[in-house]
Amino acid sequence: MKCTNYCFKPLGLLFLLCLIPLWAFSQNITVKGVVKDATGESVIGASVVQKGTSNGIITDIDGNFTLNVPSNSTIVISFVGYKTQEISVAGKTQINVTMKEDTEMLDEVVVVGYGQMKRSDLTGSVVSVNDQAIKKSVPTSIDQVLQGRAAGVQIQANSGTPGASTSIRIRGINSLNATNQPIFVIDGVVVDSATDDENSNPLSSINPSDIVSMDVLKDASATAIYGSRASNGVIMITTKRGQAGEATVTYDGYAGWQEMPKQLDMLNLRQYAQHHNDRSALGLVEQSSSFVRPDLLGEGTNWQDELFSKAFMTSHNISVSGGNNKTTYAFSGGFLDQDGIALGSSFRRLSLRANIDTEIKSWLRGGVNFSFAESKQNVGTDNNTIMSALIQQPTVAVTSPDGSFDGPDDVWMPENPVGLASIRTNNNRKTNFRFNTYLEANLLKGLTFKTELSADWNFNNYYYYQPDYQFGIKTSDTRTSRWTKTNTKYWSWRNILTYNNTFAEKHNINVMVGQEMSHSNWETQVGTATGFLSNTTPDLSAGDVTTSTTTGSRVVNSIASFFGRAFYSFDER
Repeated sequence: MKCTNYCFKPLGLLFLLCLIPLWAFSQNITVKGVVKDATGESVIGASVVQKGTSNGIITDIDGNFTLNVPSNSTIVISFVGYKTQEISVAGKTQINVTMKEDTEMLDEVVVVGYGQMKRSDLTGSVVSVNDQAIKKSVPTSIDQVLQGRAAGVQIQANSGTPGASTSIRIRGINSLNATNQPIFVIDGVVVDSATDDENSNPLSSINPSDIVSMDVLKDASATAIYGSRASNGVIMITTKRGQAGEATVTYDGYAGWQEMPKQLDMLNLRQYAQHHNDRSALGLVEQSSSFVRPDLLGEGTNWQDELFSKAFMTSHNISVSGGNNKTTYAFSGGFLDQDGIALGSSFRRLSLRANIDTEIKSWLRGGVNFSFAESKQNVGTDNNTIMSALIQQPTVAVTSPDGSFDGPDDVWMPENPVGLASIRTNNNRKTNFRFNTYLEANLLKGLTFKTELSADWNFNNYYYYQPDYQFGIKTSDTRTSRWTKTNTKYWSWRNILTYNNTFAEKHNINVMVGQEMSHSNWETQVGTATGFLSNTTPDLSAGDVTTSTTTGSRVVNSIASFFGRAFYSFDER
């Protein structure tokens, strides 16, 4: 028995020693890496997730990721247009990934400048986002559709106001003295996405639910056909069209709440009082009798709570489509109602669209595409107001006992941000008409001629009024009103001859030549008035005529272009 006991002790010790490496191997480690495509370009927004869990992250603008996972786990890397990869961590702390294109997508048709091509025939860099990816999100404008879904495309909001503009960068292109925005081509109509106002987005009039695909042309070979206009890239947008068959009625909609995911850490009243006392002890500021016992004070005013709140948003879209072998149609309507999380901000949009394609003769087709949108944007809180909320003292109350807005007793502090957002009127109304019609003739086998006429009209009315106010010692005796009217009219006429044929089942030739004429007209009128007798009459005509100003400008631009493109492929290689 004694020998048996001694024999079991080393066996038990050996068993414990065997468990140590297993225990160590299952510990969490930090895995870092970079995700790139086959050309070495960083893949922005790729999903990196621990398999079987919700523990994950997306890659940054350089394709980098950092994720804490068990050392014996597996990570899954995925992105639209690329094959999903599973990689065993196996204790590695550095994992670099090269994404491979999904070969099943090579036969899909991609929209390029003035035409379409098979993805396998492309030589330029093109990334696509389809309607399935759009359905998985709730974008309110088409630029948001690309966010995190297109490699090499960076999207940054210029303002938190609903309907505000975004900065779009393709492959990080930046310019010192010109716009960095790409051009958008919607069913053949060129739409300029550039704007001088961070709160105004020219693309907000387009309903994302009407989109069937978006193709981003990124490099020079893909964008060259649009000339210098496309130096920052081109984003091709194709809207939904009717399909032959019985009439189909479709509804999609959603309702939900928005809120700030996290507030910035700011001092409450007790912490602010203690901080003030610490500075006073160093002789930097005077002692305050209000801060003798900081521990007895309350929380004070949390300006982020006062300026931001949960906001409701809802969207409703209905469409009818169908047709027969000769004629197809698609009609749709949408309504978006979005309240902003910032006080006084909101965005409303009504959109209508109609599309008809018909076979006039066996060799001739024609069609028309029409859209209308009207929107109203309220900008109650802008970036300056938000900054005022972040630096305002917690000692200042939002309102005084009499119900009026309170303010600071320090001339160096900003105005009451809640007061400014509440009394100020700042809205933008937009109306947009977009029209496109075409005739396409099959002249010979593989030879087609297409003539197309497009128009895009935008009418914007921007109104701003700020009354006089007194918030504490911060006062303004000036009542200011400003009205801005901007009209943009664009039309273009294109004629395109295309030859696409395959010889001996292996030699494919695709040649296109074309001509386009376009004309743009921008008109702007700005009226400003001050000296109103009261806040109840904010119209420009009620202001002081001696201080009122009116300015205007008009810019006319015409372009005539000739272009061509030729592709040859052998045995689909």
